[in-house]
Amino acid sequence: RGTTDPYAVLVSEVMLQQTQAARVAERFPRFLARFPSVEALAAADPAAVLAEWSGLGYNRRALALRDAAASVARDGWPHDVAGLERLPGVGPYTARAVASLAFGRPAGVVDTNVRRWLVRRLAAPDVPRALQALSDGLAVAGRDGRAADWTHASMELGAAVCRPRAPRCDACPISRGCPSRGRAVAVAIPRQAPLAGSDRAARGAVVRLLGQSAGHRIGEADLRGLVAVDDSRWERIVGGLERDRLVHRAGDEVGLGAATIGP
Repeated sequence: RGTTDPYAVLVSEVMLQQTQAARVAERFPRFLARFPSVEALAAADPAAVLAEWSGLGYNRRALALRDAAASVARDGWPHDVAGLERLPGVGPYTARAVASLAFGRPAGVVDTNVRRWLVRRLAAPDVPRALQALSDGLAVAGRDGRAADWTHASMELGAAVCRPRAPRCDACPISRGCPSRGRAVAVAIPRQAPLAGSDRAARGAVVRLLGQSAGHRIGEADLRGLVAVDDSRWERIVGGLERDRLVHRAGDEVGLGAATIGP
């Protein structure tokens, strides 16, 4: 909030995908200080980007964000939802968030919080396409020049007022006539599989350890010992990371990022 810089908005929205807001609030300023512009991120070494991202989870987002920055640095910013969706790593939600918050386009966002109040207050069918159409219609019906305000307010209504548990109906500015007032139903959200002991946890540990190491590389035997997985899991984990361009093997070492061809 407080900025309409499309780069800052994009970084924050990509970080907020699958990551708690409190953690993003801590890491967002640091990432912008390290990569202060689209051009800086586009020109950055992928290993440096991954090292800075490490700890936020779902590390492929960092590479997609760098790829998006490269596209913008080359071709300029698209200002509409369709153009933003063509950027790497940008889906329907992120495109609408950037379009409304950075460019003032009347595009409706549907995150977990917005979905909850739409279902409760408007008795909307909990169907993604229907909710998106409803959210877009509400955004278009707003006042000219207030698209960003509407997006922020819509998100905040679900996050702070129409909460998952103990909704604050007495503080809700649109509670009059609400069919859920005083008896708000739970709106289920998908739950992720437990992280502890999973391949996802091991993948994150590999990227984190490489990001913290000098030169962003560690001997493979040492790295396998630090992650503490057996040989069969190790091949599956590192092979997947290699396919995702998150690590590469060179001799007896594992390095962060995809392999590069030297002169």
